[in-house]
Amino acid sequence: MSKRIKERVKVGEDANGKPLYEWATGYDRQEVLLSAAQIILRYQKTENTQTQAAPHTPYFETYTEEWWRLYKMPKLRHTTLTTYRNLLDAHILPYFKGKRLEEITTNTLQQFYNEHADMARSTVRQMAVLLHQIFDLAVEDGHMRFNLTESKRLSMSNKKTSRRALEDGDVREIIRGLSALEGEERSALALLLFTGMRRGEMLALRWESIDWKRRLLTVERAVTFAGNRPVIGETKSEAGRRLIPLDERLAALLAPYRQLSGFVIGGGAPLTETAFKRLWERIGKKINLHGATPHVFRHTYITLAASSGVDVKTLQAIAGHSDIKMTMNRYAHGREEKIIKAGKRISDVFAAL
Repeated sequence: MSKRIKERVKVGEDANGKPLYEWATGYDRQEVLLSAAQIILRYQKTENTQTQAAPHTPYFETYTEEWWRLYKMPKLRHTTLTTYRNLLDAHILPYFKGKRLEEITTNTLQQFYNEHADMARSTVRQMAVLLHQIFDLAVEDGHMRFNLTESKRLSMSNKKTSRRALEDGDVREIIRGLSALEGEERSALALLLFTGMRRGEMLALRWESIDWKRRLLTVERAVTFAGNRPVIGETKSEAGRRLIPLDERLAALLAPYRQLSGFVIGGGAPLTETAFKRLWERIGKKINLHGATPHVFRHTYITLAASSGVDVKTLQAIAGHSDIKMTMNRYAHGREEKIIKAGKRISDVFAAL
């Protein structure tokens, strides 16, 4: 009896560009070739069927809006919803609009990443997360054969977001300049400078959240903006709900405006986005902010706290970081001088043996 012959036949590639094979079999060369021809024909018919089905799959923007309404809006925090929605409206939907799901290829996705290569890596990765979730559902619904975002061929921006802390001399100059400011101008800048709060957390701070006796601030909510309108919601993460020490200079600056209730900045209601921008512009015209944004003041505060010797876990709690790795990676440089001093003390101990 003849021995059965097997021979591999390449039928295509997977999402990562890896060849796909099937086995052609027969008892002689002619049968193997016939089997191979049948396999190739069957695969081509499948490909043609999928290509013909492409115009019947939903448009990307239609499918995405349904995904957003059903699966994202009901469960995400308002701050996260705002961030994701901005990325969709500003970048993702305009690029993929008019394309049906089956018409989007790995090359299409790579071109999207290429056109956004000048953006921060963290922002591009957030968009990649959204696309992954959309395509995952599309695969489950049978509109796409595989999730394109999982292809190993893809590459995206490696540009890191620059986080610059103010120089010590700049901080001293800004502190002296506080006396040139009035009312909410002074209070807003002092809160950012002496607490490390995020802008939205500062705008949501209420007088009731200040414990004057124990010198503590309680951060428990944040403001985001829907258009120009302020929306009061939860903090960026669960870790965002936290206590912050009330600096003595900050307490002295806030004391003249102290109220029993209401928003520290805004009074009866938090500022609109336009009102805050105008407030920030007025501050910048009166004193030199050295190009600092509200987030630069946050970064400066945490950097100074790290260099003062505050332990990492406490620093994580004050900053409101969910992951201690974030605190370690961003602010480890602030502990270098302490480590060097510790090394000298350890060396002295060994020398005394």
